[in-house]
Amino acid sequence: MKNIKPLPLKQITFCDPFLLRVIDLVQKKVIPYQWEVLNDRIADAAKSHCIKNFEIVAGRRDGTYYGMAFQDSDLYKWLEAVAFSLETQPDPELEALADTAIELIGAAQQDDGYVNTYYTIKEQNKRWTNLQQGHELYCAGHMIEAAVAYYNATGKRNFLEIAVRFADCISRVFNEREGYPGHQEIELALVKLYRVTGEKRYLLLAEEFIRRRGQAPDFFKKERESADYRTIWPELDTFKMSYFQAGAPPVGQREATGHAVRAVYMYSAMADLAMELDDRQMLEACMGLFDDIVKRQMYLTGAIGATSVGEAFTTAYDLPADLIYGETCASIGLMMFCRRMNALSGEARYADIMEKAFYNTVLAGISLSGTEFFYVNPLEADPGRIAHSPGLAHVKIPRQKWFDCSCCPTNIARTVMGLGEYVYGTSEDGLYINLYCASDVTDGERNVTVRTDYPYGGKATVTAAGGYYTLFLRSPENAPVISLSIDGCELPTRTENGYIAIDGDWSGIEIVLQFDMTPKQIYTSPKVQNQNGKAAVMRGPLVYCAEQADNGENLGAVVLPAGAAFSESGPPAGLPLETVMLKTAGYRYTEHEESLYTTAPPALLDAGVELIPYFLWANRGEGEMRVFLNYLAKNQ
Repeated sequence: MKNIKPLPLKQITFCDPFLLRVIDLVQKKVIPYQWEVLNDRIADAAKSHCIKNFEIVAGRRDGTYYGMAFQDSDLYKWLEAVAFSLETQPDPELEALADTAIELIGAAQQDDGYVNTYYTIKEQNKRWTNLQQGHELYCAGHMIEAAVAYYNATGKRNFLEIAVRFADCISRVFNEREGYPGHQEIELALVKLYRVTGEKRYLLLAEEFIRRRGQAPDFFKKERESADYRTIWPELDTFKMSYFQAGAPPVGQREATGHAVRAVYMYSAMADLAMELDDRQMLEACMGLFDDIVKRQMYLTGAIGATSVGEAFTTAYDLPADLIYGETCASIGLMMFCRRMNALSGEARYADIMEKAFYNTVLAGISLSGTEFFYVNPLEADPGRIAHSPGLAHVKIPRQKWFDCSCCPTNIARTVMGLGEYVYGTSEDGLYINLYCASDVTDGERNVTVRTDYPYGGKATVTAAGGYYTLFLRSPENAPVISLSIDGCELPTRTENGYIAIDGDWSGIEIVLQFDMTPKQIYTSPKVQNQNGKAAVMRGPLVYCAEQADNGENLGAVVLPAGAAFSESGPPAGLPLETVMLKTAGYRYTEHEESLYTTAPPALLDAGVELIPYFLWANRGEGEMRVFLNYLAKNQ
């Protein structure tokens, strides 16, 4: 089992035009915007009341609780995004604002360390009585993650001490009673707290929460039978234990089930525990669960969660393009799981999925303006159908300024600002390049620079210095390395777990990589029955889609020819200048005159087809969108 660690963010400097546009957007627009939303100062945005809830608990205003039971977590994820931002780009004004928010959290903390505005305001005598639905441990986990990040960024201990007091409160409670969270999150947070404090009791508590899950008797059933129990979401009372990943002990699970975000958060914690405890049984479970997701339950875009009913996995090969839930948070959780599995194994296949989820679903979750967001990420959308079909009510087009349940926007912000943790990995033997981004890295004596215009461009130049070590260069699954040259040196290369491994005594030596960026048609397994006869298009790591703005309405009539040759062009108006658009000669089915049904087959008319990267869709007004289009096979 390997032990590859992410590099501290302060050791990475991005100079990548593609990523800097996104990072600058989050730093300069998204983080300030989200603070205004949390304070209910954005007109026409869904009400948050998050800051007001804390002020009520702190005795600084009168009022009643408003929001979801987990509303506190929006502030914690915002603070984590701020922490990552400060670690890479100091900003005294932003830091002072964050300190104000942290002071407010401290003022809302109870004498025993407990912090939760929902229960403190609304259910004072009901603490820990509804672990299935109450989200107390979920919110605690996000607080701990934010506190660890803020300590790492600033060196200030006040937020970390608030989190430690809360963690100690939780430890005292759950050392004396049974139970585990309905929504996983605290498990991975406790591992982070252990790593920064060295206190092993946090690591063991994380393990205990995992071990208790799936044991008989049914803990949630017992909880519901208590006189103290009060339901929050009645539908959750009816869900099977598998919805909460508690139908069997986690180490025995091999099929991803239930709420997708809960699942991948738990799998991330299990991967952390496998590493810290050298637990092979936990590792084998993680490997099996990962394989089930990517081989049977994941969309081409890295989205997971096929149904809006419970935001959940369904079954193998059930991947509807229009009814999909595909929550942004779920793909972020998948990235988290992938990074940990990559760290455990040193296998590039985990970074391949991490890349797919980020460049497609996660980036699709935020508008080019930075002030609108997707919660749900369909692969097929028709605003006319969505407006009139109750089954599609979960799909919101255009992106929304905020949500009543607004977990995704702050999750996107913290993921973008913490992206450096996904880009590089470090170990005793070398440095791993997992995502190709123009950047400068200092890892002890090791110094590496990467220059590339990936994911649009097909070339990367890597310059390494700092003595003898191994460079592990990922050959991306969707843009494999087709040539590699080493400037002026004869250095041996080998392939290791999907990486090109090069051992060298580095002194400014330059390596040039060329990637295969040829557009490719992608077909699903025939077992995905609603996609038979259809094809999608990828260029490098980017999934492409057809939009009404470029192709007219009724995209269901658009047809790709077999083996279509695509030309590349600059973007249409309204999209970033670096965007590569794809064009090909295709067809359209003709429409029948008036009848709904006819015996006459439709004819095909020549029609151009224009495609843009999927993550950019819905930035030019409302309209239809499709990833999978009809195609003509060669024998038709």
